[in-house]
Amino acid sequence: MDNSSDIYTRESLLKVINALPIAISVIDKNRTITLANKTTARFVNKDNTQLIGLTGGKAFDCVNRNDVPQGCGFGPNCVRCRLRQIIMDTMKHRRPYEMVEVPMAFREQGERHLRVSTLPILLNDEEAVLLSIEDTTEAKINERKKVENEKLAAAVETAGAICHELNQPLMIILGTAELLLEDMSDPVDREANILQIKEQAERLGRATRKLITLTEYKTTPYLETKILDLDQD
Repeated sequence: MDNSSDIYTRESLLKVINALPIAISVIDKNRTITLANKTTARFVNKDNTQLIGLTGGKAFDCVNRNDVPQGCGFGPNCVRCRLRQIIMDTMKHRRPYEMVEVPMAFREQGERHLRVSTLPILLNDEEAVLLSIEDTTEAKINERKKVENEKLAAAVETAGAICHELNQPLMIILGTAELLLEDMSDPVDREANILQIKEQAERLGRATRKLITLTEYKTTPYLETKILDLDQD
């Protein structure tokens, strides 16, 4: 189905997009906004009538909109702008885009993560692009925090496992060394204590080799928490 066959008047389209909860605007062949819904106006903190006739970068308050005297769309950063590329490609090839992740730097809001979709349409018999924008910045931040918290939890569990594995042989080594210092006269006891130290040192070596050769992250209950399972299959 050719999307360009969908013909709208300004009034009918504005009624539709104003009912939607995401930012939707219409870009004409000159890259200017010819229509914008109320959510778009809230997104850029402007009245929607202020947006009409402005190029996309100026309307959305892009940080690079005044990089060159020619204005928005002609600077070196504009050429690399993913949002601009998507809009221009939709206009040129009449090809829609769906849910594309796009970063954009705003003058007041800083860098934001956007999810954009485009649709080629005819508005009053003129070719145009219907653009929808969803700000996913907060979701990205929360997702990143979740990953960081999971990494921290994994690090704590790993540290707990290491402490658990190393603490017991260390305590035995220390206790045995103290016995050697207290009584150096009995060769039988001395040999037994030295063998004990050797055995526990080898135990420490086995624990470190387990850490090096781990291929899967599994945990095991320990006291009131969880630690890394170094004895997993």
